[in-house]
Amino acid sequence: MLDQALIDKQINDQFDKNLNSLDYKIVVLDDDPTGTQTVKDLPVYTEWTEESLEDAFKQSNNMFYILTNSRALNDTETTELHKTISENVQTVSNKLDKPYLIISRGDSTLRGHFYLEPKVLSDAADQPFDAVFYLPAFFEGDRYTYEGTHYLKEGNDYIPVADSEFANDTTFGFKSTTMADFIEEKSNGDIKADDVYHVTLEQLRNRDQQAIFDIFDALQDLDAVVVDALNDEDMDYFTACLTAYLKAHDKKFIFRSAASFVKSICTTPGEIINLKDYKKNDNGGVIIVGSHVKKSSSQLSHLIEHADIQPIEFDVKQVTKTTLDTYIQEVKQQVEQHISDGEDVVVYTSRDVIKTDDLKHNLNISTQISNSLVRIIKLLNIRPNFIIAKGGITSSDVATKGLNIKKAEVIGQITKGVPVWLTGDEAKYDHMPYVIFPGNVGEVETLTEVYQLNS
Repeated sequence: MLDQALIDKQINDQFDKNLNSLDYKIVVLDDDPTGTQTVKDLPVYTEWTEESLEDAFKQSNNMFYILTNSRALNDTETTELHKTISENVQTVSNKLDKPYLIISRGDSTLRGHFYLEPKVLSDAADQPFDAVFYLPAFFEGDRYTYEGTHYLKEGNDYIPVADSEFANDTTFGFKSTTMADFIEEKSNGDIKADDVYHVTLEQLRNRDQQAIFDIFDALQDLDAVVVDALNDEDMDYFTACLTAYLKAHDKKFIFRSAASFVKSICTTPGEIINLKDYKKNDNGGVIIVGSHVKKSSSQLSHLIEHADIQPIEFDVKQVTKTTLDTYIQEVKQQVEQHISDGEDVVVYTSRDVIKTDDLKHNLNISTQISNSLVRIIKLLNIRPNFIIAKGGITSSDVATKGLNIKKAEVIGQITKGVPVWLTGDEAKYDHMPYVIFPGNVGEVETLTEVYQLNS
């Protein structure tokens, strides 16, 4: 009888051998900062000039992140942005004679420019990609892909993401249940569901490398491939096959993934860290909550009810009024008063959703709300003890516009799925741990627990 533990050890050893010998710089284009939730000891850049990219390529790590914040952009804006990034990455790669892989990191609940971004990157590349692999699994967030359908866990139930609140997103909503149908929907029929390839869980669990290689061999002209995965071992075996294949074949692949594939192909997977090692002042700290998904609202309510923290509600309807600047100054002064007295505050958007039938207008409203929260941080004259930002667009804008971060370091996670950056010299508050809390991660008490670890 075969010793499964021995087989797994041999697979893991081969995985390590393949990954460490894969001579690629892995470029992760992250559509919000939460995608760093499974890695550590990696740089994050918020600029994509050739100078910044050359610095990134010369880092000792096998991977670096570029924060694009493209989930806050419309189709035209994200197209232009990704064209520029593709051209600059290719220029630096040629200059340094260093090949690269691109991962387009997106949300595990399938929101964002899921099909558009890999397509633009392929169109703009010197050599078009043979395939785009779709790997939306994020195990720390209870997101799994099984038999070609993507699921999330709610309570004790596993439901297709298509049946969740995320499928009703005002900007990136969708109707399709299977990933193949989802790709057809998001490509507006350019890719037919029947043409989507599928790396199955059975192939991964049976360690059927040949069947997976046969799929790789068949790929051309930006074919779409969905990959099942229920845990890190499934993902690691896929990555082992991928790296072994790329070492022996001249194929060009791109990946649209959530955070678990990034963790699998990274040489420095994340770990939980203790922020008490970092120097703090005696001022109060600030939590900014922009996300209004159901999980965020529940976590916010739990925080206000169970923690010794001062709540300040930001009325989102104010973003449509001419008195917005005055209102922002009033909120900022409230924050300063509390933190100067050593009191922690949570600034949160009212739970109203301003929704119209115009998707572009909905995105613009979301951006205006985020910009308003960011201005509160940007205008602060007192350094907080800590900053926690909740929500993808919010945390990105706080990082780039509020804190002026150009280059940060991912130092780990404060809890499962919640990354921490260390700000650089150029930031408004230098060498401060910045906690980035995704809107759709954790249980009802998780935000409270993260706050208590900081306070």
